[in-house]
Amino acid sequence: MERTLDADGGVARKFRITDKGAEHLAAQREEFVTGLTGLTGVIADWPAERLRRFVADLEQFNTDIERVSGRSWPRPMAEG
Repeated sequence: MERTLDADGGVARKFRITDKGAEHLAAQREEFVTGLTGLTGVIADWPAERLRRFVADLEQFNTDIERVSGRSWPRPMAEG
């Protein structure tokens, strides 16, 4: 992670993920997904319809959490 200047000249602290950080995040995400969906993963033997419902419910959960906190979901990608 690296600090960047506030483009608007404010005093906000802004951070941008480095290439190394993005690679690390991607590797951790892959491990997490494999742990859920791999041959011995938590949801490996779920039928397609159950998985579809789970994903829809999780998306709704995230949307509602963000709505309650006053933030949109999914968040727009930062330009950079």
